[in-house]
Amino acid sequence: MCLNCWEDEGKPYRVTNAVRKWAPKFGAADEFGALHIVVGDWNLEDRNLEFCLNQANITTEEIRLMKAMQLMTWEERWATAILGRYPDMVISDGERRD
Repeated sequence: MCLNCWEDEGKPYRVTNAVRKWAPKFGAADEFGALHIVVGDWNLEDRNLEFCLNQANITTEEIRLMKAMQLMTWEERWATAILGRYPDMVISDGERRD
C-alpha cells in the first residue's frame, strides 16, 4: 500500500506501547495470506479486521494481531501499518508518541 492513502486520511498516527509491540508482527505477516486485505492493502477498518478473523487459513499469531488491532484507535492502526512496513520512517508532521 502506498502512503498516499494515509495522507488522504489526514495522516493519522499515534505511537503507543501496543504499536511498538505489534508493528513488527504486522510487518512480518504474510501479505498474500489470510490478512491480505489488512497487511497488503492497509484496509484497517473494523469490518476488514473481522473479515480476516473469519478466514479458514488464519494462524494463531495472525488472530492475536487482528484482535490487538481491534483494540487500537484509528491513529494506532495506521502507526502499526506504517512502522510495520517502514520501521525506519520518521514522521515529523503531527507525530504523536506516547
